[in-house]
Amino acid sequence: MITEMSIRKMDFPRLADVIFKHNSFIVTSHIMPDGDAVGSILALTTVLEKLGKYVMPIINDVVPAKFNFLPHSEKIRSYIPEKDRAEVMICLDSGDVERLDFKKDLRSICKLIINLDHHKSNSLYGDINIIDDKSSAVGEMVYYLVKTLNVPIDIDIATCIYTAIITDTGSIKYSNTTPSCLKILSEMVEIGVRPDFISREIFEKKSYASILLLKEVLGTLKLSECGKIAYMELTKDMLKKVGAKEEDADGFINFAREIESVEVAVLFREQDNSKVKVGLRSNVWVDVSKIAEEFGGGGHARAAGCTLEGPLEKAKSIFLPALKEYVKTSKRDHGERSN
Repeated sequence: MITEMSIRKMDFPRLADVIFKHNSFIVTSHIMPDGDAVGSILALTTVLEKLGKYVMPIINDVVPAKFNFLPHSEKIRSYIPEKDRAEVMICLDSGDVERLDFKKDLRSICKLIINLDHHKSNSLYGDINIIDDKSSAVGEMVYYLVKTLNVPIDIDIATCIYTAIITDTGSIKYSNTTPSCLKILSEMVEIGVRPDFISREIFEKKSYASILLLKEVLGTLKLSECGKIAYMELTKDMLKKVGAKEEDADGFINFAREIESVEVAVLFREQDNSKVKVGLRSNVWVDVSKIAEEFGGGGHARAAGCTLEGPLEKAKSIFLPALKEYVKTSKRDHGERSN
């Protein structure tokens, strides 16, 4: 097993050599895909095709319509057991195998698994694991791989890389925004990417159903006694009532995070399989990935999540007390470090 923990130490020439030696690839990412997942898949797919490789871009979930503007987005599809086999599977932006949702052993699909990710909670499930939690997005890592492969970055690739990075940095507002990713974004703009167009497509366009759904979700907003935690819920009945899709709730959690006193925001999402997805965001001093890991999830210090057994009220009654205690402990530790 090859494991690299820093982008400054990553042996991309070694990974490039693997790519040059093989001919067929599955490029995949996690379910409930975001812009980093979709953009990175499409950027790498385009690069591999330019190298003459046979590539199958796969996401085992519905790709949000707001990413339809990305070049070649129509190529992404779900796994087809009878047809999809490859020498190499490249897994992007997924901390564990379960989030890929293939429902079968990856070894029955491919010979070699490459795990390229920026989540520090990654389970190192690949034959080659390149993990860098200092990278702003997997799109940033894909950029360095493309440079190593010596494939010219055209406007299609640039658009996908730009989308991957700008999404995961929250339009360069989040704490994971680095000098490195800003330089990459600048280079993509020089190639021809239009930041105004991509910003409109990703962050500003909303369906009417999305606005109605926001009204329903904000109606559930509550603050903890200490004022440091804000939480909301999204139920299946809400979706049905306004005719919305789950993707229409993208970004809702930030309304809770932006409350002046709040350090941690939580969005509980009721699922069809009697489970509850928990989204977590923090502002300054709480590492939400740690509390997510305690409940079988993971993520980043400022953005993480986990899945709990339902029903919704049960999930909240279990998770919220643990979170409140964790925030209290984190606050005490933060205060001690500040003194």
